[in-house]
Amino acid sequence: MAQSPGQNMLEIKGDVAHRLEANGALDQIRAQIRASVYRALLGAQEDAGAVTAQADDAPEAPLPIVSVVSDFLESLDLGMTKEVFLRETTQRPLGREELEKELVNATLKSPGSTEAVLEQVLAAAQSRGERSGVPDTIDEENCR
Repeated sequence: MAQSPGQNMLEIKGDVAHRLEANGALDQIRAQIRASVYRALLGAQEDAGAVTAQADDAPEAPLPIVSVVSDFLESLDLGMTKEVFLRETTQRPLGREELEKELVNATLKSPGSTEAVLEQVLAAAQSRGERSGVPDTIDEENCR
């Protein structure tokens, strides 16, 4: 029995969706749609001068934290996720060089490194933990 044009179209749509999902493009399309929706909604709020109650009630994260997350998302090439994240925070992140100067006490590998600042901070903290002889886990039996 011959398929109707509607059934053919459904099969084609299903096949395209499956192929997009298989090669990871569907996730990128979804991220672009989310970012565009946020841009449209938040842009309308900014144009109208509206401030959300959530932004008033939420405590602000320290600027270096916002900057570290922003740098990490950028290093993973998650530009759309970074854009959504920055729309949801009320702070603008520091530039990479400023962030590295701010966190110089965290003994970053090298200020010009291409590695994400978050990864450098975590590596420095981990190496300090290894040098200090701190165990990875605490034995609960000996804590009593």
